[in-house]
Amino acid sequence: MEWVVSLVYAGFLAGTGALAVIDVRTRLLPNRIVYPLFAFGVVGLTLASWLGHEWWRLIVAAAAAALCFGLFWLLWFFGGMGFGDVRLIGVIGLYLGWIGISAVEAGVLLGTLVASVYHIGKLLLGKASRKSELAFGPYLIGGAWAALALEAVLLAR
Repeated sequence: MEWVVSLVYAGFLAGTGALAVIDVRTRLLPNRIVYPLFAFGVVGLTLASWLGHEWWRLIVAAAAAALCFGLFWLLWFFGGMGFGDVRLIGVIGLYLGWIGISAVEAGVLLGTLVASVYHIGKLLLGKASRKSELAFGPYLIGGAWAALALEAVLLAR
C-alpha cells in the first residue's frame, strides 16, 4: 500500500506545483490539470484504501473534499473568489482528507492565513486595493504542502 500512497502524493505534488506556477502567471487554474488531478486522487486513494483495508480514509477524504468545495463555493457565490480556487480546494480536501481531518484543517488554515497576511500587508503599504486580484491557488497549495510536511514529521515521531 505504501508505494501506492507515495505515487498518489507524488502526483499531487507535481500537479499542484504546476497549478501554482500557472496561477501566479495567469491567474487561472486550468481544468485540464485540476480535473485529472482529482480523478487521479480518487482512483489512487481508492486503491490505497482497498489495499490497506482502510475504507474510513476514503470516506473522510470524500467528506473533506465535499465540505471544502461547499464552503468555498459559498465564498465564490458571494463574489469572494474565482471558481478555479473552488475546484482546487475540493482537490486539496480530497488528498488531505485521506491523511486526516487535522491535515485538512491545517492546510486550509495555513494557506488562508498566509494569503490574508500578505494581502493585508499590501493593502497597508498602499500596493493593493480591496479590488486587487490575488492568485489564491498558490497559497492554498502551499498550505496543503505544509500540512503534508507537518503530518509526515508528526507521524515520524
